[in-house]
Amino acid sequence: MRVSNLILIICLGFFSYPLEVQADRASAASSLFVFKLDGTTHCEDAKGVSLDSMQQELTTAGIKVISRQKGYDGREGIAVCGAPTGQINIYEIASSDVSAALGLGFRQLPENWIRED
Repeated sequence: MRVSNLILIICLGFFSYPLEVQADRASAASSLFVFKLDGTTHCEDAKGVSLDSMQQELTTAGIKVISRQKGYDGREGIAVCGAPTGQINIYEIASSDVSAALGLGFRQLPENWIRED
């Protein structure tokens, strides 16, 4: 292979990378995360509202859930019996459905909250 062809191949690969990254950002921007406390409290055996039950609230309102997971609100709460534990149910939904979810009592999760491991 000639050196000029090799340089051309490398340049094409290099310049196509930003296009791929931009496409990933565009798809990520079309969905957002919403959450709600799951109702668990310190010193109680109750497991709180399950992911399934809370998802049903969204789907009944016509909101499609893309993904879901348990999480923690990250606040420094008090560790007193009966106080909320800060455990939350997190749902990824279309950005066009966020206002409907907020109307159901969900809150939008900050964009930098979810971290990929």
